[in-house]
Amino acid sequence: MVVFLTVLLGVSAAGMLAILWLKRYELRTGRIFLAGLRPALGEFSARTLWWFGRTAPGAAAAVARDLWSRARAAIHASIARGIVAAERGLELALSALRRSTSAPRMDGEASPFLREVAEHKKKLLEEREEEREEEREGERRL
Repeated sequence: MVVFLTVLLGVSAAGMLAILWLKRYELRTGRIFLAGLRPALGEFSARTLWWFGRTAPGAAAAVARDLWSRARAAIHASIARGIVAAERGLELALSALRRSTSAPRMDGEASPFLREVAEHKKKLLEEREEEREEEREGERRL
């Protein structure tokens, strides 16, 4: 890097010396160097400065807005994908938890004790329903 900057300084100094020598030559002889080219070169310089001063900043701002919009969309999509992946992982964990905590299912018949409990429960529910119907009939009579 130091070598590059040193060479650049040398080239710049040589260019400045060449410009000073050319200006001294013009002043001493009265002849203008490349006189016919100067108006076209001035017009080109003016247009170039106008473009860099007015058009380029607007174009750079438009490109920056477009890049920012695309970056926001990519970030949004990445976050959405991450949320969906996390949700999927949670669903898998929940289903694994359900499988590990659920009672084992037997394809055979229930035990005699469980059948007796079921019949007793059914009997209690039927009696409760009969009591409710009797209460409703009593209320209707009044």
